[in-house]
Amino acid sequence: MVELRGIGKYFPANGVTALTNAGLTLRAGEIHALLGENGTGKSTLMHIAAGYLRPTSGSVLVDGKERRFTAPADALALGIGMVRQHPGFIQGFKVWEDCILGAEGRSLFFDRKLARKRVMDLSEQWGFDLPLDKPAESLSVSQRQKAAILALLLREVKCFIFDEATAVLTPDESKTLYDLFKRLRNEGQGVILITHKLEEALDLSDRITVIRKGVTGETRNTKELSTETLRDLIFGAGENHGDNHPAINENSGVGGSNNAAGEKPVLVIKDFAVEAPGFPLLRNVNLCLESGKILGIAGVRDAGLETLELAITGFLNQRGSGSMTLNGADINGKGVRGFREAGGSYLGTDRLGGNLAPELPLRESLIIHAFRRFRRWIFLDMGRIDSWCGEIMKRAGIARSVSGKASSFSGGMLQRILLAREFAEASPSTEGGPSTEGASLVVLAEAGGGLDQLNREKLAGELRTLARNGAAILLFSTDREELIPLADEITILRNGTIE
Repeated sequence: MVELRGIGKYFPANGVTALTNAGLTLRAGEIHALLGENGTGKSTLMHIAAGYLRPTSGSVLVDGKERRFTAPADALALGIGMVRQHPGFIQGFKVWEDCILGAEGRSLFFDRKLARKRVMDLSEQWGFDLPLDKPAESLSVSQRQKAAILALLLREVKCFIFDEATAVLTPDESKTLYDLFKRLRNEGQGVILITHKLEEALDLSDRITVIRKGVTGETRNTKELSTETLRDLIFGAGENHGDNHPAINENSGVGGSNNAAGEKPVLVIKDFAVEAPGFPLLRNVNLCLESGKILGIAGVRDAGLETLELAITGFLNQRGSGSMTLNGADINGKGVRGFREAGGSYLGTDRLGGNLAPELPLRESLIIHAFRRFRRWIFLDMGRIDSWCGEIMKRAGIARSVSGKASSFSGGMLQRILLAREFAEASPSTEGGPSTEGASLVVLAEAGGGLDQLNREKLAGELRTLARNGAAILLFSTDREELIPLADEITILRNGTIE
């Protein structure tokens, strides 16, 4: 069906060799999982398969014939399509308009009524239940996934590539997507699934390919593999894979941050309620988070979880009833700057939207929320900025220049860098960084999204260190199981209120 042979990819703009000898063969009617550590080139390889990137060396074969793609349209014409980590939509377009764009046909006149019916019929056939007449940008994360898949089905794609498709979905949403993968396989299409979730790969796939440092390691039938064998293939035999998770401590809550109770209140929410256009309402929310504590809040993003997250961090832009204070300062409706100035630090789920500017140098995204600290009169102190960014990259464990575009980094690398940026806000400044006492509240949504197992272990350690140093940490997640190794306590938000 589709074969990638000896693929190499060098990025001259930043001097990075992402792939040296990578390959994968997809058969019709199979689910093929592609695994590897963060930054090993998984997404790069699949962007080559889908026509987003050109290989430096190697070849792409479709049905046995070598093909050269100059754009994604070339790959789509041969039945290869990709649902990326963050599906893009055109603002102002209705959902059905966005799905049909580029697949209207060659008729001189565009029949809008017929085109909408075509989208609606296919959506119903696959059970997507999408609001076709709503603005595309209003869709939830899971709906965006479905709309992106629908757009590929309209183009009669035979090879579907999914990049971390379930990273921020709820367990129920993930199950729905798994059923879709199986249906595609049963109808003869091929599915490539990039994932860091080993259980997901073992439960769903027919075969698994592992990439290590830009080189294809092995391809095995899934039936031959156990979780431990798969970990050895990804991280190397004999490495510590964190089977005994250090975040678990039976004597100290769920996550085991080992802090004494009774520390000072940092975030206090009393009888909070808000109803903002386009967001599920919140009602009678009460919460008190003390310094040195790690609290996890689980729930469904479309049932109030996202509303509470954005209300706390200042992105909701609407004042609610009741009260919300951070270190004693009123942050109810005070915006992002008010949240930051009161001692807050935040990383949301929208990595390429709200968290950074993908087409600007990474340096800009690392200082955007803190550039005022680096001002000297009307100028910016570039020496201190470079030192600050260097600290963040060192903390993330990534030896790359911050002058390159943010989009040139892999998704897992970006998550590590963004986490390091927010953790730096909650840590005492060192080595030329800006003078600051550090943020006292760290808010993270789907913190482990895009991270491999070893970096999830490092995340747990970072959170415990911050808590021991007195920071209060608030974790939002759609998957309660993800919170268990991280949080001291877990609470559930359901129907707009905390239970």
